[in-house]
Amino acid sequence: MTNLVSRKMEYDTAKRNRAVVAVLSILCVCLFTYLFTQWQQNGTILSVWGEADLSDEETGGVYYTLYDEISGEAIEYMSRRVYSGDELLTGDNKHYRVTRLDGHDVYCELLGERAIEEVLDELYSGSIPAAKNFQSVAIYCTHTDESYVPTSGTESKHGGGDILDVAETMVVVLEEAGVPVLHSENLHDPHDVNAYQRSRKTASQLLQEAPAAMIDVHRDGIPDPEYYATTLDGKSATQIRIVVGRQNQNSEANIAFAEKMKAYYDDVKPGLIKSIFMAKGNYNQDLAPNSVLLEIGTHTNTLEAAKNGAKEFAEVLPQFLGLKASSDKNTASDGQLHDKAASPEGETGMGKSVIWLLLAVVIGGGIFLFISQGKGRV
Repeated sequence: MTNLVSRKMEYDTAKRNRAVVAVLSILCVCLFTYLFTQWQQNGTILSVWGEADLSDEETGGVYYTLYDEISGEAIEYMSRRVYSGDELLTGDNKHYRVTRLDGHDVYCELLGERAIEEVLDELYSGSIPAAKNFQSVAIYCTHTDESYVPTSGTESKHGGGDILDVAETMVVVLEEAGVPVLHSENLHDPHDVNAYQRSRKTASQLLQEAPAAMIDVHRDGIPDPEYYATTLDGKSATQIRIVVGRQNQNSEANIAFAEKMKAYYDDVKPGLIKSIFMAKGNYNQDLAPNSVLLEIGTHTNTLEAAKNGAKEFAEVLPQFLGLKASSDKNTASDGQLHDKAASPEGETGMGKSVIWLLLAVVIGGGIFLFISQGKGRV
């Protein structure tokens, strides 16, 4: 009887151990998956604990001023949050890195000047092959509430802001040129820290068609309407800032893509591209290379000026990407440019997340089976 009771106690203990191991394995898999997803989205798991509540932009007309730390000259203004380590390529191709912040005053070291002629030589030499197959352009807006005050009387319209009209302008120009556009008008309101999580689903859906480029259309929040103001082809327009996240596996490819884009536009549409900002963050650009965020003017510009800037940008985008019109799919376009397109599989980052999730499940299951079979025998 004593042996029977002892064996029963050992059996119950082993059963409880197996249950504990199973629960711990599941928790480990869930924690690993959550942290990995945060790393994929934000480039670091630190934001999970420290910065998850922060938006990527300032509000209420607050903005940062970037200074050359040697000359003290103001080189850039932006409402986007700035962090140490961020980098800037100015309109005149000076390359800066942020070294320190004093409130909203940002000090930058000059790293040098980019040899844009070398980039242009590469573009025009044919070393970047023309597209062999037709590819589309994907366009969407993460901050779908963004608007232009002189036109709409507000900088934010919940349920559909002016920025959707700016994106639509680009779509129309591209489609008139015979370039198919993967265009989403999905709303991602409100304009908060989770907007990029909501727009991630939209971006992932668009990438299923393997576009040649992914463009997220925004506007800045600088109070001065003259800061982005310019004149192009005799019309009032706004300049465009290119923003690239520097915290994901595609950052190098996206930065190189942005620099080639600026060099090309500087050559054919001088004055349109204001700068390139390489920011802390991701902006869903981990999903595919050739992904950029465009800030088309600021909230104090008119919608019409922003649409003119978007039109000027879209007019030459097919030539930069090397896209062929849909009526000319079987022949190469002479003189067109093409950079490496998004992965044919589409959601590169999402695919990797799934692989890591499956791997974590297998490892967790293996640990459970090993412990349960090793210690659970009676």
